[in-house]
Amino acid sequence: MTRSQFESASSSSPVRIRARTWAAMMLLPPLAISACASTGSSMGVGGGPGSSGASGAGGIAGVGGIAGASGGGSGGATGGGSGAIGGAPGAGGMTATGGAAGVSGAGGSAAGGSTGSCPVIGDFQTWPTGKGPADIGKLAVTDFKGHTGDVYGGAGYALAFSWFGALRFTKLTGDTANNQTLITAFEPYASGTITVDNSATATVDSRAFGDLPLEIFQQNMDARDKTLGLARADMQWASTSANGITSDARYWADDMYMITGLQVEAYRVTKDTKYLNRMTTTMLAYFTALQQPGGLFWHTMTSKAYWGRANGWVAAGMAELLLELPAGATRDMIMTAFKAEIDGLLPLQINGGTDDGMWRQVLDLASAPAESSCTAMFTFALTTAVKNGWLTDAKYSAAARKGWLAVANKTNSAGKLDKICPGTGAAPAGTLASQQQFYATIALGLGDLHGQAPLMWSAHALLRNDCPGVR
Repeated sequence: MTRSQFESASSSSPVRIRARTWAAMMLLPPLAISACASTGSSMGVGGGPGSSGASGAGGIAGVGGIAGASGGGSGGATGGGSGAIGGAPGAGGMTATGGAAGVSGAGGSAAGGSTGSCPVIGDFQTWPTGKGPADIGKLAVTDFKGHTGDVYGGAGYALAFSWFGALRFTKLTGDTANNQTLITAFEPYASGTITVDNSATATVDSRAFGDLPLEIFQQNMDARDKTLGLARADMQWASTSANGITSDARYWADDMYMITGLQVEAYRVTKDTKYLNRMTTTMLAYFTALQQPGGLFWHTMTSKAYWGRANGWVAAGMAELLLELPAGATRDMIMTAFKAEIDGLLPLQINGGTDDGMWRQVLDLASAPAESSCTAMFTFALTTAVKNGWLTDAKYSAAARKGWLAVANKTNSAGKLDKICPGTGAAPAGTLASQQQFYATIALGLGDLHGQAPLMWSAHALLRNDCPGVR
């Protein structure tokens, strides 16, 4: 797609990320990301050992002295600054200037960089009996175990996304029995007994399968899983358009999780910044094509309704990417678009009644029903943002809490979430009203994996005690 085609897709964006950001993006050097990861003392996306940061006076004040966000693979960095969010002593162990000594950061991991002391979010500390993320997440994992034998086809990406959600949750909560059960169930794929299309003509949905083996590799280091996942991440870029974007790109909002998740997981496994470079280029192009002045996203370039899950895919995908991107102009542009979407969403959250805390199937259509998969996705994105210090106003943590309680209250004792939109295509050409009705009249159901997946992502995000996305 040419620049002129992007500029004609829609007239403006919340921060003029249309022609102006496209031009800025094309001026960014290819190594704008990788340059930050080459040495231990820089912002360490590569997870190399950052040198201990000196006690810093004077960085922007930070909660307990947040350690350099992506710096040390071993040992972490010493936090600098004290007080409220922000005052890491440079990212990745660089010495800050001026201020009181901070608290020493926790040792970082090679996969995520240093984690340090994270913001304490009061809204996430206590939950009604049986409605906390540990309770609901466990129920959802139990429900998912019955799906590991499902055929990967059609909307198989929802199977993969639920599977890695269950893996992350069980790993974090120390549920080794269920974690091993989930990994063992993957053996037919690891051994090649069951295959998923990764040909040149494979769909973006099939390619998204690669997220799952890459997540398993990070947990058990089985080289077969790494090979499976990276083959898909690299095949996705075997054919590209003139602007360097994968030919898998459909300019559907869904792609900003389908494609993003795979490339980000490939980066987490390899620390090769080409995977991040791929996604920043692609995501900025999607902002130009799909994001509107109020921050929300069309589903596609021709389906202009604000479908809830379309916006959920983008919010969740941006959150995953922002956890890994080093500080810099590119990250700033993506963060700006992320915040614009969140600010567009908050006024549309339902207040009061049995659907309190939910978002609607068509976000800005009052007659549309409340829908759970988008609510869980927004909750995941909000929780990730709040816990990593990207959004600090209390209204954001309050919205995340309401979102979690909304989906928790719609999850039954068997771990099945209700009011989930099934897999669907884009609204056909027509008026905006007819496209809104296309989504608003889809029957919502119980236990569909399109909702079970983000339910487990949200539970995991709420229980995490690290903050790898602090910059």
